[in-house]
Amino acid sequence: MQIDIASVTVKGQFTIPRKLCDALKLTAGSKMFIVCDGEHLLLKPLVPPDFKAFAKVVRESKALTEKASKGGKK
Repeated sequence: MQIDIASVTVKGQFTIPRKLCDALKLTAGSKMFIVCDGEHLLLKPLVPPDFKAFAKVVRESKALTEKASKGGKK
């Protein structure tokens, strides 16, 4: 676990310290999911979707659909 301190600007912004950005592999433009329970903030990096994995699922589902439409025969 790493701990650091950040200051809030007049616009309500703060900068995540470099060592924490590096640890989380955050780059300029990274998106964060933010949750506030009234006392604490939880920041979690949003992971971009894996389009290759999604395309594979689509291909496999098409193959299964075609197989099912033929009564399960190849």
